[in-house]
Amino acid sequence: MPELPDLVRIAKALGPELEGRRITRAIVKEPVVLRVLAPGSFAGLLEGAAFGPLGRRGPFLRFELARPEGLPELDLVMHLMLAGRLRLAPRGGKALPSTAFSLELEDGRTLHYGDEKRMGKIYLCPRGRYEAIPGYLGQGLDVLSPDFTYESFSALIKGKRCQARVFVMDQASLSAIGNAYADEILFEARIHPKAPCPSLSAEQRRALYDAIRSVLAWGIEEVEKAGAPLEDKVRGHMRVRGRAGQACPRCGTTIRVAGVLGYDAFFCPACQPDRTGRGLDWTKLPKP
Repeated sequence: MPELPDLVRIAKALGPELEGRRITRAIVKEPVVLRVLAPGSFAGLLEGAAFGPLGRRGPFLRFELARPEGLPELDLVMHLMLAGRLRLAPRGGKALPSTAFSLELEDGRTLHYGDEKRMGKIYLCPRGRYEAIPGYLGQGLDVLSPDFTYESFSALIKGKRCQARVFVMDQASLSAIGNAYADEILFEARIHPKAPCPSLSAEQRRALYDAIRSVLAWGIEEVEKAGAPLEDKVRGHMRVRGRAGQACPRCGTTIRVAGVLGYDAFFCPACQPDRTGRGLDWTKLPKP
């Protein structure tokens, strides 16, 4: 799925291109992804509206929309989920193979939303009325905001009984870290994904906080540097994610994968040892 560095890049790229542009036509091919929370149809509400600023709240992208003739302003809120993709195509350019809807703009370009899994959620709602969007108002502390200080992080992790990876991915606490960067953050901090939060020392908690900041900054830089098409998922810079069976780039030990709350967690058993004494000795297992 698009993760935080991907969403930062999308917002940075699309915001200046779309702001002030009017939608002349909306074409819906797969309405299953749409959630219209205002009176009217998706196409009818969007046609004639102009894009305002593009913002982000956790995993959500929020496009402000100004409508003509004093009609109420709307927000187009996107949660891309597992496979949602966006493409801003030039006049005559190709749509995405799995396009669910397209927004034609007054300058001849078209914004396409593609989703081969049809799992994304696209909400059209009155400005500021977000209570019907699951998870939107319940986002925790934005880990890219100035408010994400070590003091605020310490207050959030204090008293948590869950495993470290579960805490890192809890959007009600930290907004919003996905699977890939959770693995990279824990690798950087040298913390086992199943380490219970109460077992972490003061040094480990500090290392985890520092890793969140540094790994996300690194991810944003790498995604930007890759220069891939906007709809592409950039993961070539990952050090442990998706690399089970390969050598750890730090120590050479074989990267392993374990299940954590239904998700695959990739880690180095030497750099991130299980100190609970209850887990497997992954360093002695045969290579996958």
